[in-house]
Amino acid sequence: MKGNLASWWNPLLLIPGVLTLLFAAGVYLPLRDQFILGWSAVLLVIVLRRVSVINEDTKRLLIILVCLLITLRYVSFRVFDTLYYTSPADTMAMGLLFLAECYGIGIYLMGMFVNAMPLKRKIVSVDLDDPDLPTVDVFIPTYNEPLDIVSITATAAVQMNYPKDKLNIYILDDGGSINKRLDPNPKKALQAVKRHEALRSLSRFLEVHYLTRGKNDHAKAGNLNSALQRTSWGMADEPGKVPLLEGRGFGDKGGELVLILDCDHVPSKDFLQNTVGLFMRDKKLFLCQTPHFFINPDPVERNLNIFEQKPAENEMFYGSVLLGLDYWDSAFFCGSAAILRRSYVQEAGGIAGQTITEDAETALGLHARGYSSAYISRPMVCGLSPETFGDLVTQRNRWAQGMVQIFMLKNPLFLKGLKWFQRICYTNSSAFWFFSLSRVVFFLAPILYLGFGLRVYNASLGQVLAFTMPHLFCAIIFTDFLHGKVRHPFFSELYEIVLSLYNLPAMISALIRPKSPSFKVTPKEASLKQDFLSPLAKPFYVILALILLAYPFGLVRWLNHPLELDSILITMAWNTFNLTFVFLCLGIVWERRQIRRKHRMPVQEAALVRILPKSDTAMGLDAPIEVVVHDISGDGLGFLLPMGVAVAVGDRVEFQARDSYGKEHILPLEVVRILSAGKDRLVGCQFQAEDPFSFAKVVSFVYGDSQRWEDFWDKRRERHKTSPWQGLQYLFFIGVSGVVRNFRGIMLLLWSQLCAGAGMLLRRMGMARAR
Repeated sequence: MKGNLASWWNPLLLIPGVLTLLFAAGVYLPLRDQFILGWSAVLLVIVLRRVSVINEDTKRLLIILVCLLITLRYVSFRVFDTLYYTSPADTMAMGLLFLAECYGIGIYLMGMFVNAMPLKRKIVSVDLDDPDLPTVDVFIPTYNEPLDIVSITATAAVQMNYPKDKLNIYILDDGGSINKRLDPNPKKALQAVKRHEALRSLSRFLEVHYLTRGKNDHAKAGNLNSALQRTSWGMADEPGKVPLLEGRGFGDKGGELVLILDCDHVPSKDFLQNTVGLFMRDKKLFLCQTPHFFINPDPVERNLNIFEQKPAENEMFYGSVLLGLDYWDSAFFCGSAAILRRSYVQEAGGIAGQTITEDAETALGLHARGYSSAYISRPMVCGLSPETFGDLVTQRNRWAQGMVQIFMLKNPLFLKGLKWFQRICYTNSSAFWFFSLSRVVFFLAPILYLGFGLRVYNASLGQVLAFTMPHLFCAIIFTDFLHGKVRHPFFSELYEIVLSLYNLPAMISALIRPKSPSFKVTPKEASLKQDFLSPLAKPFYVILALILLAYPFGLVRWLNHPLELDSILITMAWNTFNLTFVFLCLGIVWERRQIRRKHRMPVQEAALVRILPKSDTAMGLDAPIEVVVHDISGDGLGFLLPMGVAVAVGDRVEFQARDSYGKEHILPLEVVRILSAGKDRLVGCQFQAEDPFSFAKVVSFVYGDSQRWEDFWDKRRERHKTSPWQGLQYLFFIGVSGVVRNFRGIMLLLWSQLCAGAGMLLRRMGMARAR
């Protein structure tokens, strides 16, 4: 544990405090007094959040105590006032809802603990001339990703600021393994051979090492372990050469540290400069994890058109949750953008492979051995999100199954060696992925009452206002207080709901057979040529129909059972809340086209451009012009140019800019489009990277400066400031827009198919007449 308040968390001090809160939560008060108490607590949380005279740590602890009291009070109410027998069917439905609530409250309470004292580490920069700098191996595992993605990452790795005699870079090619090249399918074998030769050629040019292996055993974990066994500092194979398959076994001569980068995670130049210092300071440190920054929107962000306005879904984890885990020495390996100490990994037998989330499993094992971890919150890699909803489901199902495997096979509560607070943190991280069970129950519960008359929640309107609503309001305000800068209100619910229907079968499969899940690679850099309906959309139409049908059934129930008006109103409101999220889901499963393979990211940076002459005899503009860079990608950039400057499509441009470290970049561009942008024109240009050396300059400019990713996060977080109420309104608005776009797209699709069918019929009739 770190920080001056660590002593607050001694279990001997926590237990009496929790017992006191439990006693206070169970004290009997008349309903009117309970109403006053509940809403007074809500008001107190709002006031505490806005008070500036209290420091953030004390404020957070006070809000936790108030919210904890209100939650325990609600649990007491649910247990003693709402759970009673009416019929077998009612009892089953009531029990399912209560269990789902217990799960949600358990995750909420563990989340309170995890995020109680977030730790924002300062970067320990190193002197690159220090002779004591540790040696570093960089592993870039790849399987079936496009070669240009691997090329960008490997090029950027070579450009990292670090002494070259202390740095070895390895491309770990599982797509060109001997097993793949000898595939019985000639087409697949040829693809593997071509990939093998292309990556070997790339390795030779970049003067990095190429490694492949005989068989693709144990997926990514097996690939990394093979590389750990076969790399040895001072005994590495020549750049580009395929080493012998037998390997050398674990030894002490490999790089002291190992940086692992997914092949689409492009590192900035300062990555090693900002991370290896922690290992020099703390000899017990086995891991330094950094955030995963994504240059492109995920399917939810793209299909709802919210990428530039709201923080990405992963920012809550990398911008808030991992800071909390780091305080409790529980920050875990996230698979990429992380440095591991080789000796400790080898002591544990290499990268763990019993589950398909080898990263978290490895960290769990090393924490149990008494080693420590660290998290630096500066984004220093630029990666790619899944492109389609189906790809997103594949990725999240793998994560869910892997975490369920950890929960079942290596349960943190019983694993020897973990400290008590690490048990809570790892249990929270693994148990979170059971969310699909509770989300499905929360969706079905109001339908079960309105449509089938099952009493899922025995409470009057007065009791709901006195107990339920204060608990919900406190939870919403507290969550927004903790994560509001990095998470739009209710976006966690949105992602969990849209993934639940497909996550549930995968999670149950891992729960029943924890050793059965297999590793599935997430596809990257797809091109979507036109809008289309996701193949996974059907269940959401079924749920929409059930929710809409529940309203007339509810009205009929009110007419037949007027004394149940309270319950009907409560479940009607609940049903409407669910309807908003179904609208959003329908917007998400209507896939919007994405033609560009290289994604443009909005920026706002100063630069100079000079319009070059079109020929040796023509005149260009000698004086450079100050411009603002509007967007940037791996293929080109756009800048805002004043109206008075003459420019045309096809013009050549010399571009000059400096990064945050003062390094000057001069790149040749070609104008490919010009658009009106208010008082200026938006000039879209393409990089003229005609040879590998020009390509390297482009990679250096686009990906080399981590300050660009930091600025993007900061600006997006600043723009999105939204209260929970405004957040709900915003979700309803984009939900309605999404469902309108969905149904309009379907109608256009049906119309085009109808026209095509009619045309085919007319052609057949014409042919028949001709005969």
